[in-house]
Formats: sequence, C-alpha cells, structure tokens
Amino acid sequence: MDKVAIYVRKSKFTGKGESIENQIDMCKKYAHNRDIKIDENLIYEDEGFSGGNVNRPQYRKMINDAKNGVFDILICYRLDRISRNVADFSDTLEILQDNDIAFVSVKEQFDTSTPMGRAMMYIASVFAQLERETIAERIRDNMYQLARNGRWLGGRTPFGYKSQPIGYTDKENNRKKMYKLISVQEELELIKSIYTNYLKFGSLTQLESWTLETNIKTRNNKDFDKTSLKMILTNPVYVIADELIYEYFESLNSDIASNKLDFNSNNGLMVYNKHDVKKNKIIKKDKENWIVAIGKHKGIIPSSTWIRVQKQLKVNSKKAPRAGTGQYGLITHLLRCKCGSKMRVIVNKKDYGTYHYYKCLMKERSRGSRCKIQNISGKIADKEIMQELISLSKDDSALMQNLNNKTKECSILSKKTINEKQRLEKVLKEKERSIKNLTLQLSNNKESIASKYIIKQIEELDKELQNTKQKLINIDKTHELTLLEKNNNDILRNMIKEFASSADNLTFEEKKKYLTNIVDDIKWNGNKLFVNIVGQNN
Repeated sequence: MDKVAIYVRKSKFTGKGESIENQIDMCKKYAHNRDIKIDENLIYEDEGFSGGNVNRPQYRKMINDAKNGVFDILICYRLDRISRNVADFSDTLEILQDNDIAFVSVKEQFDTSTPMGRAMMYIASVFAQLERETIAERIRDNMYQLARNGRWLGGRTPFGYKSQPIGYTDKENNRKKMYKLISVQEELELIKSIYTNYLKFGSLTQLESWTLETNIKTRNNKDFDKTSLKMILTNPVYVIADELIYEYFESLNSDIASNKLDFNSNNGLMVYNKHDVKKNKIIKKDKENWIVAIGKHKGIIPSSTWIRVQKQLKVNSKKAPRAGTGQYGLITHLLRCKCGSKMRVIVNKKDYGTYHYYKCLMKERSRGSRCKIQNISGKIADKEIMQELISLSKDDSALMQNLNNKTKECSILSKKTINEKQRLEKVLKEKERSIKNLTLQLSNNKESIASKYIIKQIEELDKELQNTKQKLINIDKTHELTLLEKNNNDILRNMIKEFASSADNLTFEEKKKYLTNIVDDIKWNGNKLFVNIVGQNN
C-alpha cells in the first residue's frame, strides 16, 4: 500500500482562514474520498514561514524523506503552500518525480499521477526554466557592461592585490562607487617567484615543497597547498594585457569585452563568468564562456610566460607520470611499439644486480601471436634518449636550426601580414567611400536612367567590400597562428637547452617530467628508437 504524506504551511500564527488545521483537514478529506489512507507520522507542518524561499525546517525534512523513499504520494492544500517561487516549485516537482513520488494539490486539482497533472507539471517546469534563463541573460548583460569598465565586482581579492573604492558620476548625474584592484608589492613579488619556480620545477608538487621549505605563507599566514598555487597560476588577473594574450583568448572563443587596441601591455586582465554554482558546488566554466576585459590594475606576468604555464599545467594533468614506479623505466610513459601498443618496463633482480627492459604489451598479452618484436634494454634505451636530447640542444643541430628558421619565418610572415592588413584596411575605406558617394548620386538621380547603372556599381562594390572583409578576417587568423607558433618554438627551444644544461644534476622524476614536456612519443621498431619532439614532424 502506498504511503501518503501531507505538507502544510502558513506564514503567520493565526487561527483565521487557511490555518494549519484546516489545510490538514482538507487534505485528509481529499484522501478519504479517494480511499487513500494518510500516515499520521508523515504530516509536515511549517507555521510562521514564508513561501518566498524553501529554507523551512519541515519542508527540508520532507524533501530529505522523499529522497530516502519514506513516502509515495505527497498531498498539499494549494500549490503555493510548497513555494511562491516558480523556480523553487519546479525544483520540488523535479525531486518528487526523480523519486517516483506522485504530487497532489487539492485546491487546483493538480495530480501528477494523472496525464493532465503531468501536463501541468511540464508547463510549470517550462515557465521555471524560462524564468531562470531570463535571469541568467539579464545577469550576463549586466556583467558584460560592468566588464567594459574593468572594475572589481567584489568577493575575495586575489593574492597580490587589494580593492579600493573609486567615486564616479553616472549618466543621470548620480554619484556612485566602484572598486578597482591596487597592488600589494610584497605579495606581487612572491607571485612572480611562484610563476618562475613552477616553470623551473615543472610540477605543482615540487612548487608546494618549495613554498614549505622556504616557509612562504599565504595572506592569512597559512601554508600554500597545490590547490591555492594552481589558482594563482591559472588566474588571468596577473597577466599583462598585450596582443599575444588577446590572440590566446580569441583562439579559445572567449568573450572579449575590450577593444584589441586596449591590449597595450600595461594593465592586467579582469575575467568574469568563470564559475557556476550547481548543487552547492563551484564548477569552473569552459574558457569560451569567460568574459575577458582590461582591468584598471597593472599586470605583472608576461603573456608568453602565463601561456607557457597554462600549457605546462595541461600537459601535467594529461601526461603526468605515475608516482611510485621506482627508479626504472625513464621513458616507459612515452615508449610505443611499432605495432602501436604501449611498452612496459620489467625489472629483474638477480644475484649479480638489477636490470630492466621494455616489452611490448601486445606481445605480452597475445603471447607473441600478434607481435613478435624483440625487447629493448632499458639501460641502453634510457641512455640513448638522454644523449639524443642533449645532442639536439646544440645550436648546430638540425632541430635547433629548424626552430630558428621557423622563428625567422614567423617574424617575416608577421611583418607581411601586418603590412597586408594595413593595405586591405585602406582598400576597405576606399570602397566604403565609393559606395557612400554612389549612394549620394543615387539619391539625386532616383528618376534618371542612370540610377540602374549606379545601383549595379554599388552592388559590385559591395561584393568587393565583403571579400575584403573576409580577407582581413583571414589575415587576423594567420597572424594569430604565427604568434602562437613563434611562442611555442621559443618555449621548446628554451626547455631543451635547460634540460641539456642540467641533465647531470636532475633527479629521476625531474628527467621524466622534462621528457614529458619535450617529447610527444618514442617509437621502437625492433632495431632503432625514433623520437618525436613536440610540435615537430620527426
């Protein structure tokens, strides 16, 4: 037999009108007429609470019991007893529906166990969704307008800054107050060190260890942890707003509120709409939802450094070597057999010592039926890869020459695209001027036979105008890719040279992390190892 619950609510403690007792009697009468038995222990009463929100003790208990399957049907006297807020009401219905609980409202004859009741529930949900979307759109529009001013919207100020009020007069001549970030120099110096050392260590774990060993504290005199360090390393508030960072966020389809010309290498960035709150959890939104604007504060981290840090964080999150694998298998996380399978490290301990080798997983799993490639000595393979990378770091190596040539090509191409853009912009203005002149002629010759020729000229010029605009868009994309390629080449060149110069002093894990950032993969064909460097063809 179904267990039936009743929920009743009244805003004030009075005996008039729809009292708690009257509501319960109405619900019981409804149930009796339909041969439904009410469980006296499942009557939830909230008296003295408004329906404007759902922060009511008995309501919360009722929802909790619903989720735990305590009852099967919920009856109330009127819909607004649950909530006067459409969105809250819809959320309640959704919870009941998810837990297979029927909902009945006596006054409105609302019964979700019937087809008509379910239809009404669907209509209520649609209106609630419309309300949520309208509110979200209004907030977004307001946020966008605030973003154009680069103001600080409140909340916890980022490490390195504090907020300062600024008075201003709005369009209606009213005095108002906004906030901007101002520098805390001592903290900003630490921010610079955090970025520098992260690129040096290449690891949040080692960066955290550095802060602990040097006894560096947060603003609240607490130890830094990996979470707080990552928040600093991913916060665009520190990056210097220049053309490169504009191209970076444009490539991610972020909503850039400021004009490209405002990215003048002076200020920092303000980013809005980064997070969403769902079920009391803060969820980071994709960067395409971010609103990026020029802040009123000074940026301190060069854009190339900030972008390099983001790439390093991304690489580490995807390709970080597993901890606890010992001091063997330097290249196992990168090594692939020619059959396409991964190769794992196998360690053997004998009386005469310990040695390791790499073996194809497909060969191992198929017992040699699908791959018969020979194993490779781990000691020899690790040594050869180390020597090869050190050799590639030399200025006369094919890799370095190729990177240098690419950098020169990028610089030349960048100049060409800038010149071509300037030329196209002039062409665009000329065509716009011509169309304007022809339009004036047309207005003076409406009845003339010449008007059809003028219209034809305008149409032809408009086609040329649209083609020119498209060429400008393509030029911008080319310039963006050129800047990013140049930056990637510089990062790779510096990383290989850093690795080569410090290889003898690096720990096993440090070597592994360098390899992760420099090498895409290593292939074994049974006779030779082939190293694929990040971003290079071979």
